[in-house]
Amino acid sequence: MHLSKKNQRDPILFVISGPSGGGKGTIMQRVLAEFPAIQKVVNYTTRPPRNGEQDGVDYHFIDEKTFRSLQEQGKIFEAERVYNDYYYGSPSDLLDEGADRFIEVDFKGHQKLRRHYNEVVSFFVLPPSFEELERRIRQRSPEANLPARLNNAREQIAEAGDYDYLIVNDDLDVCCCEVITAIRAEQIKRKGRRFLRRLLAGTDPNND
Repeated sequence: MHLSKKNQRDPILFVISGPSGGGKGTIMQRVLAEFPAIQKVVNYTTRPPRNGEQDGVDYHFIDEKTFRSLQEQGKIFEAERVYNDYYYGSPSDLLDEGADRFIEVDFKGHQKLRRHYNEVVSFFVLPPSFEELERRIRQRSPEANLPARLNNAREQIAEAGDYDYLIVNDDLDVCCCEVITAIRAEQIKRKGRRFLRRLLAGTDPNND
């Protein structure tokens, strides 16, 4: 595993979770457009791509045999069969580049990342209601596993208290603005801490 490895810059791993249909993908797109230096972690999945999704951009779309092979090779850090059908997993080398990263995982993945890496900042996207969440899922695509996704939503939301930020997506623009503001604040906080450490150590504090 590479997740315990530290480097001088202390990169931040930003995590976003929430129920299916909550708006996580759109929020990630806007955050990455606002912060070009933050790299998206592209997860693996065994589900087929939806309309408009691109392999290697939205997910690495692979079959179950390949997924299990990558697990055996240690190339998948954590994996879940979230909706009792397809597998989702995150890559083990997600922090090797030393840059701040943004990853989408469920609450179990969030818990595992917390145990293996200190610099985690997490967001949980809440729907304004379960009725609105169901409407959004149906509007996005006719999911064959809608009951499983709704049951999973309740399970996910029950764990939302473990996250650093709870963001209610009742207005997408406001929701994205809140996430962007929080990310900017976290980066400022860590920049100040790095400056302080170097100042006290007698090294050039401006050499970032």
